[in-house]
Amino acid sequence: MQTVKIQLDDKTYEAQPNETILDVARRNGLGERIPTLCHEPGLPPYTSCYVCVVEVKGMGKLMPACSTPVSEGMVVWTQNERVEGARKTALELLLSAHPADCIAPCVRGCPAGVDVQRYLAQARRGDYVGAVRTIRERNPLPVVCGRVCVRKCEEVCRRQILDTPVGINMVKRAAADAWLDHPYAETPKADTGKKAAIVGGGPAGLTAAYFLRMAGHRVTLFESQDKLGGRR
Repeated sequence: MQTVKIQLDDKTYEAQPNETILDVARRNGLGERIPTLCHEPGLPPYTSCYVCVVEVKGMGKLMPACSTPVSEGMVVWTQNERVEGARKTALELLLSAHPADCIAPCVRGCPAGVDVQRYLAQARRGDYVGAVRTIRERNPLPVVCGRVCVRKCEEVCRRQILDTPVGINMVKRAAADAWLDHPYAETPKADTGKKAAIVGGGPAGLTAAYFLRMAGHRVTLFESQDKLGGRR
């Protein structure tokens, strides 16, 4: 197949006619000059992020490097003020409209919205007390939930794309058990003078009471059973 010559940032390179600008840049060790969020090797270019735009001589607009085929004599600038400004704007637009992409599926899958990523990282470092503190920001009953949780987080864990989900619940259970051996004291905020009555001392009632008390409110729990914890 006959090759073509293109110019990338004032240097000439040989390319195959079926290659894109991004292909040529990566093959010649210039991939770091063209960032991209939507293009993966082996997959058709999606051309949706526009973070990979470059300036091509003779073209009135910037072109996405991941989908623009090369041609003989093409002159390309991968980095200049116009290109960098456009990439910055594209990235800002992506970040402004993609809050879900910034939250891991395991966090979104957790009914309590616990920061699973953070406490897994803490547990991996051996910081079990820190992991429990993270869990208790949203769920004050990690010891119990470590045994009865329905594991919605594991159902959507991205690790299963490769092999099997992370044993998130077992990590929570191990961290919570370690916390029982090294308990820490929690100090509520200053008394607000406000009072709250909670009917039912099951998990929901206990959770509400915990957060209200930590906020400085006085709490009274009303429970028909002889023990708290819900019906057994």
